Amino acid sequence: MKDLFIEIGTEELPAGVIKQASDAIKEKLSHILGRQDIKTYSTPRRLAFYVKDFENVSPEKEEIIWGPPVKVAYEGETPTRALTAFLEKNSASLEDVVHLKKGEGLYVAIRKVVEEEKPLDKLQKSFEEVIQSVPLPKTMRWDGSNLRFSRPIRWLCALYGGEVVPLSFGKLRADRLTYGHRILSPDAVRIERPEEYKEILRERYVIVDYEERLNMVLALLKDHARTLGGKPVYPEGLDEEVTNLVEAPFAVVGKFEEKYLELPDKVIMTVLAHHQRFFCIENDGRLLPYFIGISNNRPADETIAKGYEKVIRARLEDALFFYREDLKNSLESLVPQLSEVLFHPKAGSMWEKVKRVKELSLKLVESLGLEEKREKIERASYLCKADLLTHMVRELDELQGYMGYVYALKQGEDPEVALALYEHYLPVRPSDPLPTGQVSAVLSLADKLDSLYTLLSVGELPTGSSDPYGMRRLAHGLFAVIDAFGWNVNLRTLCENITQELEEFFKVRLESYLNAYPQDIVRAVLEVKDPLRPYEVISLVKRLAIFRDEEEFKKLVETYRRVVKILPSGWEEEMVEEMFFKQEEERRLWTTLKALEGAQDPAELASFKEPVDLFFDSVLVMDSVEDVRKNRLALLLRVKKAFNRFADFSKIVI
Repeated sequence: MKDLFIEIGTEELPAGVIKQASDAIKEKLSHILGRQDIKTYSTPRRLAFYVKDFENVSPEKEEIIWGPPVKVAYEGETPTRALTAFLEKNSASLEDVVHLKKGEGLYVAIRKVVEEEKPLDKLQKSFEEVIQSVPLPKTMRWDGSNLRFSRPIRWLCALYGGEVVPLSFGKLRADRLTYGHRILSPDAVRIERPEEYKEILRERYVIVDYEERLNMVLALLKDHARTLGGKPVYPEGLDEEVTNLVEAPFAVVGKFEEKYLELPDKVIMTVLAHHQRFFCIENDGRLLPYFIGISNNRPADETIAKGYEKVIRARLEDALFFYREDLKNSLESLVPQLSEVLFHPKAGSMWEKVKRVKELSLKLVESLGLEEKREKIERASYLCKADLLTHMVRELDELQGYMGYVYALKQGEDPEVALALYEHYLPVRPSDPLPTGQVSAVLSLADKLDSLYTLLSVGELPTGSSDPYGMRRLAHGLFAVIDAFGWNVNLRTLCENITQELEEFFKVRLESYLNAYPQDIVRAVLEVKDPLRPYEVISLVKRLAIFRDEEEFKKLVETYRRVVKILPSGWEEEMVEEMFFKQEEERRLWTTLKALEGAQDPAELASFKEPVDLFFDSVLVMDSVEDVRKNRLALLLRVKKAFNRFADFSKIVI
């Protein structure tokens, strides 16, 4: 069998869109070609897809063509005009007829095997659509075809075995030519067969396999850092970003003056990573005055390193100036100026936000019984946004919070207060660490809750893939902090005028936060529990997920379904009067119910099984005496509600 290979050659793609585009195209190709094992290759200048042992054959599909009902198709054993007309229309004979059931009736039908279009023929017709369907943050046009992509597409190479696959995109037509490294081997090169692709480009300084290129980057960093007496240290994701900026990685080592080590380590790392995508080196927890750059060109001499050093010197000099200037003013003195910093055009300034966060923080202090932390929480809430007005954060906004922490410590603030200025932003992403202390955690909850409530109140509801204020991440962070600290807070008492829209948003985001657990259990709990009591929902889902593996769980669900099944739709009467009990089984179920209406663990509900079974085996619920009948239905409704204190068990799949 032959291999299939497709390469889309482009101008340099932004590092952030390469994987997104590659995955999206792979998904479309998998659907068209009927293969899930497509291997992807990617660099800044190309997206490539490889299918080993691909069969370009027409798949066959059986179709059933329905005719008239059997009773209409025959008179006795003789075909009627209805049947013969059906056969003529479909070029079939009586030997082709089968009798099949459809709904409640029996019909005549014929089975036909239809040969579908070959996969590569389908791909030729839809290739433009495949590329145009890639979800990209920004696209551009570059010729008269009006087709769009992240960057101009310059060539197509597509081979099936030794043959060119005639794909096209706008004015481009696929052939067997690809291109090497833009600087080190820029000429076109001919590919005869797909299996030659990787090695031919490797010889021309292009490492098309992302994982291989990433491992090369990591090895270069490790080796050069070891030579300098340390190990590489860098912000999360920088290694992956740099891998998508080069087709062949080459290390360039540079040095900066030791005076810049006066800056906090994270500032130096951010300056080097933010502006130049450089990697720092540390030894025993302290940075060394060296850095490593990954270049897309082999350095012939010291010119590249000297150029890097010149740029870094200017960046670090600015940072050192900002740092020293910022230390001349206390964070407290900056707070009133937050009135000039906009939080949202419809929601006022950052100073107004600070006041709301402070109010929410103090409400949390009361509800969580943290009076001993009140003074620190109040101080932290007052200072939490002050660093937005520092020179450093204005230049490098990713340092917000961290610089507040650094400056607060320098200015003699309590360590817990200082740490809260940094940690109240955590977690930004699901993979981030959580706040480590109660002061930080309270401030984190207050800040996130205020942002969510305020933004939703002014109509900033996320839609589809659009979430410019990161509200989904804020909700995830809110639930993560509540979950980690075990705080059963009632968000309804913290915010006024909770709208249906806000409640629905929290419900959807809470369901998303719990996506690691069985979704039928999550939905069952959310059906009866208030999403604005997140910890109750989270803890119940966790407990039921564990309980589900026990034998008693299945019995419990079956008991619930048996109870619910007999209750009339809309039945609401729940007043049970013992005077109407006629049988011992009623009294036993009533006694069990009274004991379990205050159950603290869903596993306790398993005790309902025996009295419920005995009740249904011995008691006629729909008794002819109205008072007796209503009393029995009320009893069952109360049993149902005892279950519903934990979940709607009818939604659980067993």
